[in-house]
Amino acid sequence: METLHLHVPLSLFALTIAQSGERKSACDALATAAIKKVDQERERQYRLNRQVFEADFLAFQKGQRRKPNKDFDVIEGDPRDPKADLAPEPPLVPTLLINDATIEGLHRRLETGTPSVAVMTDEGGQFFGGHSMKRDNALKTAAGFSKLWDGSSISKSRASSEPSVLQGKRVSLHLMIQPGVAQTVVGDPMMKDQGFLSRILMAWPDSKIGSRQITKDPARIAKEIKARAMLEAFDARITELVHLDLPIHPDTSADLDPRQMKLSDPARELLVKFYNRVEHASNKGEAFEYMTGFAAKAPEMAARIAGVQSLFADEHATEITEGMMANGIAMMEWYLSEMLRVTDTGRPSEELCAAEELRQWVVNRWGEEFIDKRTMMKNGPGHLRDGNTLHVCIKKLEEHGWLVRETGVQVINGANSRTYWRIVRPRKVA
Repeated sequence: METLHLHVPLSLFALTIAQSGERKSACDALATAAIKKVDQERERQYRLNRQVFEADFLAFQKGQRRKPNKDFDVIEGDPRDPKADLAPEPPLVPTLLINDATIEGLHRRLETGTPSVAVMTDEGGQFFGGHSMKRDNALKTAAGFSKLWDGSSISKSRASSEPSVLQGKRVSLHLMIQPGVAQTVVGDPMMKDQGFLSRILMAWPDSKIGSRQITKDPARIAKEIKARAMLEAFDARITELVHLDLPIHPDTSADLDPRQMKLSDPARELLVKFYNRVEHASNKGEAFEYMTGFAAKAPEMAARIAGVQSLFADEHATEITEGMMANGIAMMEWYLSEMLRVTDTGRPSEELCAAEELRQWVVNRWGEEFIDKRTMMKNGPGHLRDGNTLHVCIKKLEEHGWLVRETGVQVINGANSRTYWRIVRPRKVA
């Protein structure tokens, strides 16, 4: 699709941070249910096609055997047929979802399968802690995924096989990881310097642990009914989209040749304004000073999000409308603020993780409008009840606007308090 400076793929890379018990697997299962159902159907058909191929290949090998006949050989098959000496091609692996996130496994999968895949797993820690991200392999893995995000060709060269170059491939990525892994990933200088993190849309949702009671409250039931209806509509649309024929280049069997989506003039104007705002905020002393890599790609990612939403709404869309671009920019503004919060201006630490844990407890577990340090010390997360630790956490929450210092006297937890804060809770979306 078209952006301000060049044409780019619509691929998106995402990272969701959630602690154990947040039901990452359940959420992943709901989000991918429709694709997995189609993958299962295609896998069954692929096994049948593979059996046919193996039989045809065996017949081809027999047909290629030369039989001596005095002064010349007789070759079975029509010599006038230019394809007579070509072996049958194996069927492409048709499944869209893959779990092998090593760059070697992904390369092999793109060589033998459909040219558009998604690496999606609720065990992202295995990716960052596994073989592919060991110190010797991490740079190669990060660079490989960055190239795929860019839409560039990727090559593989081994002494035991012919070098191969993959072109016209698309990869999307969504990994779920726990906070401890996130701290290591975000703090890795190599990941930042190489540019891999600059291509990631990162989210750390508020914890719901402790607030997921099953009740007969009418409002809760109505909300669940609405959510199920929306999920069914989502699954139906995903099913339609994954059954569409891929735009394959006519000279290849599995290289994509997608059409170019253009920016409408109003959409381009919105994107230019967003670009200028982000560029200004990347100046020294401004909000994005320590995350300029991610900020620099924000306009492009806003356009990608708008493109994905456009095709989700209408697979025949040829341009990005003003409304879709406004949606993409709004989402990207949220991702910018989320990256700023998660990385603490690019310098992640144990202090940030502790402050985030306190924030989630204050916002989700403490039901009153105000809170003081005494209450947090008495009722908050156990390992944060140290005076110095709590002081640092409170200071960070103040810096990020989650706690606002108030004056006067306030009754909190049954006692008067002169040092207390007003809790700023996220607005609920209807």
